[in-house]
Amino acid sequence: MDDAIDPLTRLAIRHGTDKWGPHFYTPVYHELFSRLRDRPIRLLEIGVGGYELKTSGGASLAMWADYFPEGQITSIDIVEKRLPPHPRIKLFQGSQDDAALLRRVRDERGPFDIIIDDGSHVPKHVVASFQHLFPTLTDGGTYVIEDMQTGFWPQFGGSILHGGDIVKLARTAIECLNHAEVVVADRTHAFPPFARQIKSFRAYHNLFVIEKGDNHEPSNFAYDLKNPCAVKALQTIEQELQRAPTAAGMANLIDVYLRGGNPTRAKEIADRALMQWPANAAVLTAAHHVAARRGDIPAEIDCLERLLQIEPDNVVLQRALADARTQLEPPEPRRGD
Repeated sequence: MDDAIDPLTRLAIRHGTDKWGPHFYTPVYHELFSRLRDRPIRLLEIGVGGYELKTSGGASLAMWADYFPEGQITSIDIVEKRLPPHPRIKLFQGSQDDAALLRRVRDERGPFDIIIDDGSHVPKHVVASFQHLFPTLTDGGTYVIEDMQTGFWPQFGGSILHGGDIVKLARTAIECLNHAEVVVADRTHAFPPFARQIKSFRAYHNLFVIEKGDNHEPSNFAYDLKNPCAVKALQTIEQELQRAPTAAGMANLIDVYLRGGNPTRAKEIADRALMQWPANAAVLTAAHHVAARRGDIPAEIDCLERLLQIEPDNVVLQRALADARTQLEPPEPRRGD
């Protein structure tokens, strides 16, 4: 059992922080942050602990200082704290929704790689801190909201019905994460300025974890071939298929170019793939889509006929072939002609 305790949980027990025991956060944090242990990270934790006592608290700060031996640890608490000095820990007094204080902390000690909100747990305070601090995280940085269950508790200003402002913030984060998909349905939808900076959103028991990073991936329903993420994806796909071509890979590549509105390039790849795999269902399906996009009915018919050789009992293919052939038939002459 002793070997099963991760290093951060061990430190939590040693320093007496409630992040393990009353809560179950430290294994999650170790999974998230173990790769950063030996780096000179900058961590901000909102809330020193110890409640109104000036000489109590700081257990989790000591834990973080030991876990990140090269890290700088910063904390904010609304209560004045008189804790033993530590060369890598600095405390600020003030409210977590005080924009001026947050700017000062950021300017003096940031930018932060990790921000953990273990402050008042009042939903409106949680939202205010996030809106001020998340955009200031380093790229690849992580923002954690602890004890988000207070979003459901009326005594904290939450709501048992809908989770109040904290769950609303989570919904906003998920919308931002999927901004490219949302605008497919509603181009007028308004997003916060940090929409394209939310790279991932994870939820654990009482924890929200939001990662900052590049969020410019295009929607697959509005695929932009000029998008940097799309450019990189196509480059890697083409390079890998040049090294080791497969029918399935070529069919996917055809689809990507077709989604991006380049049927000419899609046809070039389809023609090549058909020469190598003339009876492969995935390639024939992709080539059929290209022909349909280009309005090339003879090519459509050719693909459908080949597909029916593979699946002669496929009713959907039979209907599609009949429809395609009908489009090639000359119109019936009008009476009197």
